[in-house]
Amino acid sequence: MSIIFPSLIFFLTLSIFLRASKSHACMTILVGRNASATGEVLIAHNEDAPGRCTMQTHISGKLRRHPDTKAKFESSLAELDMPETRTSLFWAEAKYFDPQNPGPSFCDSFVNGHGVVIVSNNCEKSREDSPELTDGGIAWGLRRIVAESAHTAKEAVEIAANLVERYGYASSGRSYSFADKEEIYVMQIVHGKHYAIHRVPDDEAAVIPNHYTIHEPDRKAPGYRELVDYAIRRGWYKPDDGAFDFKKAYQAEDSYADEKNTHRHVRAFQILLDIDLSPLLMKDWEPLPFSIKPAKPVTIDTLKKILRTHFEGSSSYTSQNNTPHFQKPLTVCNAETLESSIFQIRHNPDRIIIRKSLGSPCFSPYIAWYCGIASIPEGYEDKDADSSLAEHFATRADDMNCRDNAWYRAMEIKAACDILYAEKAAMIHERVKAFEDEQERKLSPLDSQIELRIRNNPDIARAMMEGVVMSQAEDLRGFTSAMKRELGIITGESLCDIEAGKSFVIRIPAGEFSADDLNISACKCGVSYADFGKWSSCEGVKSSGGNIDFTFTGGEWRNDCVPCFTDLYVSISEKSGRKFAASVKMNVRG
Repeated sequence: MSIIFPSLIFFLTLSIFLRASKSHACMTILVGRNASATGEVLIAHNEDAPGRCTMQTHISGKLRRHPDTKAKFESSLAELDMPETRTSLFWAEAKYFDPQNPGPSFCDSFVNGHGVVIVSNNCEKSREDSPELTDGGIAWGLRRIVAESAHTAKEAVEIAANLVERYGYASSGRSYSFADKEEIYVMQIVHGKHYAIHRVPDDEAAVIPNHYTIHEPDRKAPGYRELVDYAIRRGWYKPDDGAFDFKKAYQAEDSYADEKNTHRHVRAFQILLDIDLSPLLMKDWEPLPFSIKPAKPVTIDTLKKILRTHFEGSSSYTSQNNTPHFQKPLTVCNAETLESSIFQIRHNPDRIIIRKSLGSPCFSPYIAWYCGIASIPEGYEDKDADSSLAEHFATRADDMNCRDNAWYRAMEIKAACDILYAEKAAMIHERVKAFEDEQERKLSPLDSQIELRIRNNPDIARAMMEGVVMSQAEDLRGFTSAMKRELGIITGESLCDIEAGKSFVIRIPAGEFSADDLNISACKCGVSYADFGKWSSCEGVKSSGGNIDFTFTGGEWRNDCVPCFTDLYVSISEKSGRKFAASVKMNVRG
């Protein structure tokens, strides 16, 4: 259902899985090529997941397989027939460790060698309570098989529909977005073998938080008749009530208007429409249209604004002077954001640009990645693509060890900014914008030269693309180091391992403060992804030469921490109210 804005004013946890899923609060904005300021299809996506995670970036080359090759990605799900021919892949991989489910079934984005982009969002939760599944169903394998073989977004939908009809989907609800240089399709799947499909109009934009957004599925799309008939049989839809509404029929009542989704959905539309939509967040909230015509052509900066928003300047902003990353209602940019990406889809797949930001994008600059590069900059890939694929569902605890790479450097800045938000956030936001503006200024003439050369001198063009990506990654490393100095992050030292039920001690150079200056009850220690209320409390400090030994105890964050070499952060408060941020790496024992 496409509705122009004047009609819009009249539209005033996780569910049961066969397998556990850590994918939580992802956010996607889909912009048709005629609604885009660049004249290209634009996709913006925040990949979110709770707990200790990392992000890796991989490139896979083309591959031919034996015709009968099969793969069983997840042990309890179906064994799948793999495509005989695999195209090249640009793969953003989320990693985490869970002994019961050692790999993320519902994360990861892809851009393939044909220029097809794939991202997804959890849609908690559907009404389905008796799903039809074959051999356990399919989950992560759906996006992988589609990525390996789809030539267009339309073909991606057809492949995905065939997989769901054959195996059934092993999650309560999920939304897949498939895009190419011409068009965008959204496929929203119910636990089992039913799904809805809707194409995003070329002159409109769609927003997907974590609920279903399709109202009127495309009637000629696969699965439509079965979707309606099943809803009638289950009593979720009665033809006498009017036109079939997929969201109304299939979204579970207790997640239909969850504020975690509605505030993000409304505030994203508010930015696209450039008008206050606060009335839509009244108690009797009604679902928004699938897509809208933006007030003006959507730019890359507009998408950055949405992906970074904490609802500043609106009644949805509730954090006051503290970091908004843990606030309720949940913000688009939040503590669980692993990576933020904006896909600018060009006619030549090699020239597709992905602007990527690690962690919460408000503190982390976007840098440009061309899909035509052949190698990954240092610090973005701990294992090559083939090894990562083989081990995606065999992650070990020590795979989550803190390393000196781009991901953990971004996490250190993020954690310190959260601790020092009131004093430092505005400065960091200014620095981030200045850095991005400079990178875009340098990119523009190079991108024009690449466009001129890519047909006649493809090797030179690819070398130039490699140069852009490597240069921006190196500049980002320098920026991160400078921000660490500006934030005054102190490096601490662990004096013991962290063991269940025991206190632990961290030694921190005194520097600008002394033990007598400290407000001990306000000093905390924890992980970057956990709310400060879940951090360990300080039970005492002791001067030791030029250092101060902090003893910490308790902390809910320890209940489900991964036994590995972990990055921890310390919030140090003086009686005067002045704060400092420290980082330390410690072994956490199981």
